[in-house]
Amino acid sequence: MIPYLHYLPLAIFTLSAILSLSNKKIAYLFIVIGSIFFAFLQFRSENEITYFSLIVSIVWVLVGIYSLSYGERYGRWLPSLLSVTIIGMFLILTASNYVLFIVGWEVMSIPSYLIIAINKRDSPAAFTFMVFSELSTIFLIAGVLYAFSLSGFTTFTFTSLHSAIPLLLIGFGALIKMGMTPFLISEWLPIAHGSAPASASAIFSATMTVMGVYIIFRMIEISAGSPGLYYVGLIFLLIGGMSIFFASIYAYISENMKILGGFSTIENQAAILSAFGLFLISSDALLKQFVLVTIIIFTFSHSLSKTGLFLTVGNSSGEYFSEAKNKNSLFGKVGTMLSIISLSGLFPTIGGLAVWMLLESFFMQAFIGGYAGIVAIISGSIIAVSEGMVTGAMLKIFFFTNLFRKKEENPEKLQSFVVFFVGLAVVTLFAFSVLMIPQLFLSGIPSVLVFNGLMIESRFGVGDFGLISPDYVILLIAMFSLLTYGVFRKPKARISPAWNGGSPVSPPYTSFAYSGNIKIMLKKILRTKTDTYGRDLSVVDVFWSSMIIIGVNYRKACKLVTRGFMNSSVGWYMIYMIVAFMVVLLISVLFF
Repeated sequence: MIPYLHYLPLAIFTLSAILSLSNKKIAYLFIVIGSIFFAFLQFRSENEITYFSLIVSIVWVLVGIYSLSYGERYGRWLPSLLSVTIIGMFLILTASNYVLFIVGWEVMSIPSYLIIAINKRDSPAAFTFMVFSELSTIFLIAGVLYAFSLSGFTTFTFTSLHSAIPLLLIGFGALIKMGMTPFLISEWLPIAHGSAPASASAIFSATMTVMGVYIIFRMIEISAGSPGLYYVGLIFLLIGGMSIFFASIYAYISENMKILGGFSTIENQAAILSAFGLFLISSDALLKQFVLVTIIIFTFSHSLSKTGLFLTVGNSSGEYFSEAKNKNSLFGKVGTMLSIISLSGLFPTIGGLAVWMLLESFFMQAFIGGYAGIVAIISGSIIAVSEGMVTGAMLKIFFFTNLFRKKEENPEKLQSFVVFFVGLAVVTLFAFSVLMIPQLFLSGIPSVLVFNGLMIESRFGVGDFGLISPDYVILLIAMFSLLTYGVFRKPKARISPAWNGGSPVSPPYTSFAYSGNIKIMLKKILRTKTDTYGRDLSVVDVFWSSMIIIGVNYRKACKLVTRGFMNSSVGWYMIYMIVAFMVVLLISVLFF
């Protein structure tokens, strides 16, 4: 490779940020060109870590093309800030040391805050985003400093840290950015991402959260063999399980399409985090390798499908289901449907393969048994239930943007084309997914025309567990679909009485009524309330309520301490100094 050629994408992204001040379309074209070069220069099929560069590059290309027409709605600031955000992610993915990684993390976060703030639709959302971004950075810096104190190196290339603490600290920093830390899963990420333009929301949800997956992946690599990894895995499984369960519920009942997409992002990231947890608690080397492949496939699925979802929302005239009017052409509708199918974890899409591999991983560990097997069967069951809830949430978007709302005239052809291409990509990736799977997990059954290399097998130490042939699945679905159409033709419409969530039936069937069943069935969890007439349902956000209670009690405790002890009494200050001196003396004796 030509020396310094790997800096070419950085130069192109920088030019994009500058050119946006005079010509937005040229700036977006430079984002597309830079992303193509980045994928070409970084990706190596034999190196798992480079798949993250390929994934985000594809998303940047799609968003750049989509923004050629969508970006006209916003000022000159949007392409410039998007370019700088991408520069931050470029620095993260190419960083060879901790310092450059932290710099990239901040470069990624600050323009993202400005994108949300300048949009001015919901000003508190920008400050919320920045607070949690900086809290994330604090954990990352703490983890980096501890890693440096252990090894004396600032690079990612040394053999092992021999401690799980850096992984835990940096992992928590990544989880905050991914919206999953306990008591923070319910609002901040969906509101912040939902307050940005659709193109920026796609960048945030489809690629910015992937940076968290990337750094956890790298830290696990350099923490191999460290004591305590099993317990870190249990923590990841606990947070992942709780996040995926509640995020899927909140997505189902959400009335804002962008916020629904934000909850879907948390659900996807929680599934990936659970896979990391399984990797850390498993003792089977073959299963661990299968889990790493699953993480790559799931990240591919999340990034592409989430891009399609947010671009679909951007192609609608409103963000709330009550005002949504779809501007997609027939091709756009097909692309939307395929992206939603992928996010629902259904075949024949890459999302269906990702969910299948994830569940296979957990149930293989359950089959192995032991304490890890018990944890795996519980976590796997929670994931399976949550994926079912997500399917309902995704269908809600498709129904209320394409079926129950009148289509607007003059659909944007370029935007519809990009949405269609995303849908086509998730199916194409499924068809050719065997190219991303190691040969170790490929086989075939020639007797039924599934030739060698076209079947994916889930395996662990004692043998095979399950199998699937993507091309065979596509062929069967196509055959049965054509057969059904040939026999029944286009079905006739049949009208049935609508149940409107227990309220008097009005002519339109609302998305609020669509999710009313879950609000009622899970009222103990969601704390569902009704108005004085017993009709309108409202849901209490249990996580923000808990945070408010904790904040109020913390303030009361601070007042108690300040008035009772920190009250300018000379006697109390003498006690403070004596206690502090004894503590410092004790630490010095024990550690030095």
